[in-house]
Amino acid sequence: MDRRVRKTRMQLRAGLTQLMREKPIKDITVRELAQLVDINRCTFYLHYRDIYDMVEQVEKEVFEEFETLVLAHPPSELHGSLMPMLIDLYRFFQENADLCAAFLGGNGDMSFFNKLIGLLRERVFEFWLQERKKNPEQFDYFFSFIASGCIGMIREWFNRDMRETPAEMAALTEKLVLCGTGR
Repeated sequence: MDRRVRKTRMQLRAGLTQLMREKPIKDITVRELAQLVDINRCTFYLHYRDIYDMVEQVEKEVFEEFETLVLAHPPSELHGSLMPMLIDLYRFFQENADLCAAFLGGNGDMSFFNKLIGLLRERVFEFWLQERKKNPEQFDYFFSFIASGCIGMIREWFNRDMRETPAEMAALTEKLVLCGTGR
């Protein structure tokens, strides 16, 4: 992809996420997005059919990156520590903070975030099955609890302007997942 194309797409993505913080996707127009990022509407149409096509393509790119990250951590790696995967996940959220914050915000589309969680669910389930002492019938409760907590932590991290490093957030997450809040 040509450098100018990448730059234009990055501008459009930044503009889209800014607008998503202000209003639902269905209320965003090509005209206002093009004006916001100071490009011609025709330039937008060289890249995307409409706003929904843009959102779909951006989601697809981000999902593929997320999938590669998750699949790089086999369940056998998770036996000793969750840290390697958690650090990578928090780095991913840090690098994609604009988009993730928009999707997690009030105007975002949680279905995209749910796709990411679904991919994680598969990997965690594989790990769960390898831990023979755990009851597979309880997995849905376990994962729902963990996923909801992690989404809450990511939201709070964004609200605090990501003051902590991905490693610090990963350590806190691992502690809470494995040990709870303690006494």
